Amino acid sequence: MNLKTIIAISFFIALSLHSYAQLTTNETVLSEIRNEGFKKSEAMDMLSQLTDIYGQRLTGSRAYFKAAKWMSDEMKNSGLQNVHFENYCDNCRGWDVKTFKVEMVTPNYMSISAYPLAMSKSTNGVVSGEVISIESFADMSQVRQDFSGKLKGKVVLLGVEPQKKSLLDTLEFRYSEQQLKQMESKLTAEVKTTPLPELFEEWKTEDKADEDFLKFVEAEGALAVLTTQPMYLGVLHPQGTYYYRDTDLKPLPYFTIMPEHFGRLYRMTKLNTPPTIRLNLQTEFYSEPENNVNIIGEISGTDAKLKSESILLGAHFDSWHSGAGATDNGVNCVTLVEALRILKAIDYKPKRTIKIGLWGGEEQAFLGSTAYAKKHFGDLDKKPNSESKKITAYFNLDNGAGAVRGVYLQNNELARPVFKKIFEPISCISSGAITIENTLSTDHETFDYYNIPSFQFIQDELAYGTVTHHSYLDFLEYVNENDLKKNAVILAWTIYALDNMEHGIPRKHN
Repeated sequence: MNLKTIIAISFFIALSLHSYAQLTTNETVLSEIRNEGFKKSEAMDMLSQLTDIYGQRLTGSRAYFKAAKWMSDEMKNSGLQNVHFENYCDNCRGWDVKTFKVEMVTPNYMSISAYPLAMSKSTNGVVSGEVISIESFADMSQVRQDFSGKLKGKVVLLGVEPQKKSLLDTLEFRYSEQQLKQMESKLTAEVKTTPLPELFEEWKTEDKADEDFLKFVEAEGALAVLTTQPMYLGVLHPQGTYYYRDTDLKPLPYFTIMPEHFGRLYRMTKLNTPPTIRLNLQTEFYSEPENNVNIIGEISGTDAKLKSESILLGAHFDSWHSGAGATDNGVNCVTLVEALRILKAIDYKPKRTIKIGLWGGEEQAFLGSTAYAKKHFGDLDKKPNSESKKITAYFNLDNGAGAVRGVYLQNNELARPVFKKIFEPISCISSGAITIENTLSTDHETFDYYNIPSFQFIQDELAYGTVTHHSYLDFLEYVNENDLKKNAVILAWTIYALDNMEHGIPRKHN
């Protein structure tokens, strides 16, 4: 055997042994992640404490800050380092409900299922008034013409009879393999991504579209406004309002009521038998900027060259005010913390620094994530700074409690090979669908704007869009424990796999 042949064989054996060792290491780590995540999970207990004990986490509220302090302690107990708060808003006010009740008292009695919209003022004790119907405020000149001088002492019923979405319809959805394949087959993203500055300007108008109307009816002497935002019959959906700044309007008592109850009141007005409503609402406003914090933590990197780079995970910690914020978005905050707990429990020492941000104020206008990005990566109207280039990727979770089925590439085709490599070893846990599409309306848009490779995971819908999103039913009962465990394992593996790649995920723009 000549020398060249011996050298070639030796090289082949060495290469094979290296590949085998790498394969064995990856398989071992994945087994350890699965064992810790499925057999020793702490996620459901953590979520129960967050949602059952601390409950609603409205932006600016004392309840939010109490929950944030508890979560920061949980992160420390899980082994995370450098756990701290970063303020995101100096003028986001707090608001709490003390008590309320809404009843129909004539022509007969009915207890009305209602919930006050956030930032509503108190009534002057218990008040009663006849219902008057205003179907729309789209044309305020017409509203003023039709109702000036007619609203004193009245309870305004705002809107029209809701379309019937029966509780007999399907309420829970999971993606079929055919649907996932259709998503993967798309060549271009169909959803437009609006740059953050433009998006924020749009929201300034959209989120306060009812301001002129509310000012008018209060000036005219109306006692309160009742409206409905139907998802399905039987679901109370108190989404709104967005008057969260110290200087914003404080609306008159403003309630969402059950679609069925709204429908009955509306039909009674059309039958010339306007009912009388008795109601009481007591709320509190306060300004405590110390409540407005993002929760930040990390597992520090250990590689001399790579530890200055970061893999950043995020989910919004605030919730709407009527439910306990389980599916939106407590479950995903817990998923990320559990994923990092798993990595600490198996004694994984990452090369890059793994960071987590639980953001406040997402429901208002990405307040928390935008404040973090401005502080660390520069103002929105400037080119992202050098620190932004040290973020290998940003992963976001905020689509309810369903299982992760893949990832939205956010129109970054260059990321596809990376995710194929990540999802391949966990094909028995996730379908690993990869779609070029965007998904909107959550915090990954902030980091995508800064040209950081930013991704939201595809999750099964379950009952998110039909029952729990911003509704009074957003409780632990709608969280599937197996999906929660599975998602934490998927996230832990994703972090590990990306951390062990020589290069990060390519950016959309050089």
